[in-house]
Amino acid sequence: MGQYYKFINLDKKEVCDRSKGFLKLTEHSYLGNEYCNDILSLLSDKWKGDRVIHVGDYAEGNDISTTSNFIAKLEEENNIKTTVYDWGSSFKEVEPSNFNNKIRYVYNLDKKEYIDLIKQPIQWCCYYDDKISFAKFNAFALLTGCGNEQGGGDYFDINKKRVGYWAGDRLVSSDVFLKEYEKFTEQKYMFDEYMRLSRRIKNINEKTERQVLNGEGLMLKEFLNKNGSYYNIDFSKVEISKDKLTENEYKYFNTILNKFKNKIYNKEKMNLER
Repeated sequence: MGQYYKFINLDKKEVCDRSKGFLKLTEHSYLGNEYCNDILSLLSDKWKGDRVIHVGDYAEGNDISTTSNFIAKLEEENNIKTTVYDWGSSFKEVEPSNFNNKIRYVYNLDKKEYIDLIKQPIQWCCYYDDKISFAKFNAFALLTGCGNEQGGGDYFDINKKRVGYWAGDRLVSSDVFLKEYEKFTEQKYMFDEYMRLSRRIKNINEKTERQVLNGEGLMLKEFLNKNGSYYNIDFSKVEISKDKLTENEYKYFNTILNKFKNKIYNKEKMNLER
């Protein structure tokens, strides 16, 4: 059976479910998802410094997930007779005062760590309106997840034991790097289900970035080769969307796209000359 998840604020006893759609963990834990963006917006404003968790409806104090001890403590402290998920369903509904879909950094005030959300490998490519864009996991949504590996739609791949690692910690988000937290340690856990070359890579750093880029490049090349004719794409107009990409990814993907365009152009030229 599939497990459904929701974000709840443990300190203010609030939720923000206005954009909640696909409920399984890996269905909505992606950069750009409106539900995740709502929560990240709140963490830069009304919920700044609060404890926010992403709890599944199978999460219990006696399950086999990495968050069972934390959930057991919540159940005891709040005299919860059902589940933390159901308990959170009774919380007050709120909305962000200032919606921000450009949140990039999340800071953990208790562990003195932070993450840069765009530093994740791409999971798939998309084509729309002459742009190629990319999907990436939202590390914040996974790091705060409770009850993982209990149901369908959960995350079962690289760093699966890191899901829930930030559960119960005080968090702050921002669209720019905050100097007040510059001494915090950047965590670079990689979350990936589809990259063939990255199965043994758990952290993205200077040593592993090239391997990750190579894997992403293969994925983009395969997408271009398979989908160019299917969508009848006029590649002279196609651009790489910079959204969600690091500078190195953006440069590398443009190099791949330009080489592909030249190959298409030369092939068409040869056909005309025959």
